[in-house]
Amino acid sequence: MPGGAVFIGRVGALAVALGVGATVASGVASADTGDQGSSPRATSSSDSDSSSASAPGREARTPAPARKTGVRTARTVRTQATPERSEPEEALRPAVRASSEPEAELKAAPVPTVTDTRSSDRPVEPVEHPAALAALAAARREVGHEAQTALTSVADSQTTSAAAVAPVSPLGTSDQLRAEKLANRIANSLPVKLMKLVLRSGFTWAAERQFDRVDGPDQENIDRLNAAVDAYAMASAFQQQLLNSNKPTVVMQVAPPHAWYGQNAGASRILYDNPDTIYRFMGVNGASSYVITGKFADLANLPADTSFSVLTGLTGNTAAVLTKDQLVIGDDGTFTITLDKTPANGRQNHLQLTNDTTIVATRNTLSDWANQQPMSLEITRVGGPPNSLFSQLGGFAIPGIGPAVARSKLLTTLVSLVPPLPFVPTVLRGAVTAIIMALGVQREATYMAVATTDPTTGERIEPNVLKNPTRNAEFLATQLQSAGYFQLADEEALVITIDRAGAGYFVVPVTDDWTITKDYWNEQTSLNNVQSVADDAGNTTYTLVVSPSDPGVANWVSTGGLNQGTISIRFQDIDPDVAQLPTVSARVVPLSELASVLPPTTQYVTQEQRAAQLATRKAGFDNRFAPYPQQ
Repeated sequence: MPGGAVFIGRVGALAVALGVGATVASGVASADTGDQGSSPRATSSSDSDSSSASAPGREARTPAPARKTGVRTARTVRTQATPERSEPEEALRPAVRASSEPEAELKAAPVPTVTDTRSSDRPVEPVEHPAALAALAAARREVGHEAQTALTSVADSQTTSAAAVAPVSPLGTSDQLRAEKLANRIANSLPVKLMKLVLRSGFTWAAERQFDRVDGPDQENIDRLNAAVDAYAMASAFQQQLLNSNKPTVVMQVAPPHAWYGQNAGASRILYDNPDTIYRFMGVNGASSYVITGKFADLANLPADTSFSVLTGLTGNTAAVLTKDQLVIGDDGTFTITLDKTPANGRQNHLQLTNDTTIVATRNTLSDWANQQPMSLEITRVGGPPNSLFSQLGGFAIPGIGPAVARSKLLTTLVSLVPPLPFVPTVLRGAVTAIIMALGVQREATYMAVATTDPTTGERIEPNVLKNPTRNAEFLATQLQSAGYFQLADEEALVITIDRAGAGYFVVPVTDDWTITKDYWNEQTSLNNVQSVADDAGNTTYTLVVSPSDPGVANWVSTGGLNQGTISIRFQDIDPDVAQLPTVSARVVPLSELASVLPPTTQYVTQEQRAAQLATRKAGFDNRFAPYPQQ
């Protein structure tokens, strides 16, 4: 086949280029010592006192004049650049402007199409190198942080009116819609369907071991296994699309199922997804420079947390973080972030890449669902080698090879001689996605162990035990976490008492044995400190009731019908000036005795108030995709 011949020929040429380059580079390695990359840091204007280094590429957008918003005030951030001739401009753009009427909006919205054949007017990348996939499969996720005023009533605790809707969806970009359509097709390809069988077996094996203290997963969790495997396949299909870091896009994943712009997207939530957080990812490499631009539509209601994390290697270790306290935004809500291998040297909003950088992960955590909105985001590659087969195959993410090429200008030049292929069939993308999924068995076991195993002794812990929060290597580097699993009868409750101390944000979400959430928009299966009622006037201590049956209290965290499952409590926005760290305690109580152990300030609710509480919750969730119809 002509396409196969082209593929084989270009791979052969790439191999020759790498071989020659490696031989030559070994003799001139000393010429590249400036690219070795020291230990990375979160960078800001104070990171370096040396002269400012300008990033190559085209001129990035300059933020508007500063205002004080709780985030650092803005000053002008400048980068000088020239666009790369061989790299077509692919700036992200909103898919459609919002209409005043959802029905009219849906009809007017053009649904971008994704094709895997030569008929496409936008080339689709070919199958990436399997070894590179592990870097994306290890992309870590987590939470956000910032305190808001605690709830003072139940039915009226949060405004039921939706937040002011931006004229364009910050999430529904044309790139996102293309990625979702392609991910749907990849997830239904034959290789992925076959790997789902392996994953079902592997997940079951892991759960039998990790939950051995309660005789393995119960029937309710077994009934959820297929949905968990489907979500992992969808997440892997998104990860497969991120590898070509010479053509970066912003992709939202670890997301619930949703419908917008006339298309449906299946769930991609995995590994203790946080109901409050919008997760987005961008593929990057150390041989290139990038500019990320974004905008907050409502400066009066910023997300509880915003962070940008630079991840490296197979394990997704965090090399640098730009937190909400470091992010500088303009009076109009816009911001610009530069990314390259040089230190900040006085630049604000700068992230230093390393030779083994693979991904930038961003998080917006919405503690007030009714009013907070995620930011809009775009990424542009403004400097670096031309797009190539090497980058298209995920070469920059391959351990050893990727960092070596990023470090050596000679190797980078040689691998860039072989141009990318124009397209790839869905079945080949599915084959690569299946390899990502194969890594899921071990990853799932690792994340289950976070809830079931003592990290110090390696021994299994009993159910219904939650220890004081600590840092966990499997999650966001800046957070504290208290994880465990529960085993409750229908008429039992796990009463959790939290003192958040200096933490500005916490959330208590229920997940199943497969470490994922379910229908948290229609059921109150999570509560954060904005959604909860505090025990004290200082909004410091909180008592929450986790149970399968509704106990009639405002701070009920439903298990979603589960008698067995996992809990991963997160604490963020830790005040460094507060000596006391957050604390967590838990105990099992029969519902008949619940009133005797709850604080006197506990708020109880009627059925009507509960219905209003759930309606407010659903309306807040819909704001993430509003004003588009939901299913």
